[in-house]
Amino acid sequence: MESAMQSGHSTSFRQLEKLQAHLLSAIVKKIRHALMVTDKDQRIIYVNPAYERLTGISFEKALGKTPQINQSGRHEPAFYDALWQQLADKGIWEGEVWDYRPDGTAYLKHLSIEAVMNSDGEIENYFAVFSDLSEQHRSAAELERLTHYDPLTELPNRILFRNRLGHEFNISNRHNSRTGLVLLNLDRFKQINDAFGFVAGDKLLVEISQRLQGGIRRTDLLARQEQRQERDADLISRMGGDDFSFILSELRKADDAGVVAERLLQCLEAPFYVQGEEVYVSASLGLAVYPDNAGDEDILLQCAESALKKVKREGRGGYRFFSDDLNISSARRVRMEAQMRNALTAEAFVLYYQPKQDLLSGEITGMEALIRWPTEDGMITPGEFIPLAEDTGLINPLGRWILFRALSDAVIASEAVGYPLQVAVNLSMRQFQHPGLSDLVRQAIEHSGINPAQVELEITESMVVEKVDEAIETMWSLRALGVQLAIDDFGTGYSSMAYLRNFPVNTLKIDQTFVRDLVSEDTNTSIIEAVIGLGRGLGMKVVAEGVENQLQRNLLEQAGCHIGQGYYIGYPVPLNELIGLLNDAKTKNH
Repeated sequence: MESAMQSGHSTSFRQLEKLQAHLLSAIVKKIRHALMVTDKDQRIIYVNPAYERLTGISFEKALGKTPQINQSGRHEPAFYDALWQQLADKGIWEGEVWDYRPDGTAYLKHLSIEAVMNSDGEIENYFAVFSDLSEQHRSAAELERLTHYDPLTELPNRILFRNRLGHEFNISNRHNSRTGLVLLNLDRFKQINDAFGFVAGDKLLVEISQRLQGGIRRTDLLARQEQRQERDADLISRMGGDDFSFILSELRKADDAGVVAERLLQCLEAPFYVQGEEVYVSASLGLAVYPDNAGDEDILLQCAESALKKVKREGRGGYRFFSDDLNISSARRVRMEAQMRNALTAEAFVLYYQPKQDLLSGEITGMEALIRWPTEDGMITPGEFIPLAEDTGLINPLGRWILFRALSDAVIASEAVGYPLQVAVNLSMRQFQHPGLSDLVRQAIEHSGINPAQVELEITESMVVEKVDEAIETMWSLRALGVQLAIDDFGTGYSSMAYLRNFPVNTLKIDQTFVRDLVSEDTNTSIIEAVIGLGRGLGMKVVAEGVENQLQRNLLEQAGCHIGQGYYIGYPVPLNELIGLLNDAKTKNH
């Protein structure tokens, strides 16, 4: 009887096991999550149908393979090393992983892996469960797009603008800079809608927004307005209607916003084509600047709106600042830009040369090329037009002219005085960061026929401290041409000291502020001696700028400085005058 009961219990237990196995198999086959089981060597021994659907790999092709058949290559080996290390330590890992399907499409999955131990605590199997997150991420991205971007132009909308505007104010406060706000309204756009219809008008708005994007820096944002009452802007955003707004980040000067306004107007100068007909579009712009005009977002918007209304009242087209003082300054900059373009075409700029003296021998060994701009109204100083050239992009053609002229003049001067003179040419930030700089220098050397060793290119600390690796690569490409490199205004920066030994430079130019402190025989010269010692210790030639009297020259020579430059040694003069002075000096010495 008891035996029969035991037999009955055993049969029931086996039936229960069979039922559980059947249910488990059915569940595993039906669930939407992919399941994969491997042996202890990570060889696949089972995958469910969801695995086949999600990965595109059949059971037969997966069997005996390792999970590497899914790897996308998007993760570094260290990622997988950390994964398996955690599995070994904790027996479980969970996270997001990119994989590839056989058709080449990538997908993001949420993956959970767990190790299965035997009774001895040894790993016997691994099982992994994962699901495709791509659709979920696409839905989130679509929601983000609908929330923050205009459906017609795909530009950021006023919600994103509002977020960015406050963010830019915070940046301005931290960096002691300014934030510009530009409101742009298309003039008489309603007439285009009336003439061609709203569908054509919408298509034109898309083309206009694409053009406007070319008129701003990538760090600025344009926004298209939804209502005239609320004009919010960031990067390049559409808020609706025919109104756009721009945030201009980290302006150095308030009237720099006028340069951007000019570029935006230029973007609209060429005709558009609507249904095969030429259409010209003009715009009115109102400009306001934080914190000059306002201390919060709403008031700054009101200021820009007020400036825009002034333009409209005056007959549409063009731009105005909220501040009259800035309008005058901006107008002058616009005129100066036009004059500069004409001066470049006419080669109306001239180079002056300031001599550099070997402090030990007293010989003039070289000169620095300095740009001058003579006009009917007098000489315009570099401090006025160089920043404008940087802002407008004219610095590149101007820098090219300076380089070619200076190298050719150095050849002429060297032949005239009978020995090689080195010429130093200052590079601007834009020139130094331009990818074609090495080719430009090579062309100038070939054009002039100068010995490359006579060419010294001066760069400032600020050009190299932000992107040190890129700067070093650029410097080596220049050194490969055989030219010399100098760090100008050394001591005025704040972080290049640590990198100086890695810079392939030949010369250190001590800023004149250090030289100016040399006022008497008992002056404490420890700082300038330290800078000179640093340069000499690194095998560099040291040049002191701003030498204005015999005392300063003597103290610099005693401190071990190699070269002096300044009004005491020689004023900047035209080439012919410099040649005359050098030849006169040779005659006196003989």
